[in-house]
Amino acid sequence: MKKLMLISTAALLLSGCVNTELSNAGKAYNPQTDARIRLYGQNGRYTEMEVKQNGKTEKVNVGGGWGQSFSSMLYLKSNESLGMPDSEASKKPSQFNNFGSSTFFKEFVIPAGAEITLKSEIVTPDNTYTDYAKGIKYTQLGYSCSGKKLTFTPQAGKDYEALPAASTAQCNLTLVELK
Repeated sequence: MKKLMLISTAALLLSGCVNTELSNAGKAYNPQTDARIRLYGQNGRYTEMEVKQNGKTEKVNVGGGWGQSFSSMLYLKSNESLGMPDSEASKKPSQFNNFGSSTFFKEFVIPAGAEITLKSEIVTPDNTYTDYAKGIKYTQLGYSCSGKKLTFTPQAGKDYEALPAASTAQCNLTLVELK
């Protein structure tokens, strides 16, 4: 029990360090100089985006922050849209849901021509319970995987979507251009 509390406290403290906004948040989308991207996240499964431009690197995380994870666990987290075209996944993000983990998306304006790197991770904690009738303590080990990094250069005026794998046993993303 002490170990679980220690891990939970550490995760809570570290998740406060997660950035969920780019520095250009609130900037109006200009299709001449910008692109847009939709990322999905949920409790225990997050997507990280790294934006490299003009010698500077900025990271943002969708689903890995404490507030987003907790809201996802309670099925309260809503989507954050900038008006990108709908896709089959954005119409029904619940297709990726798991118990205690509702899926949501967040859209970002990203600079065209920048180097964008995406990565998805799944992290679930160990679960320990006791069968008091038998007097046996069981531990179900948590699961974690880290998807391959996906790097691309967005084009001005284009909309992109990074789709999570349908199975929680897979961590890779699929990047699609929305039409």
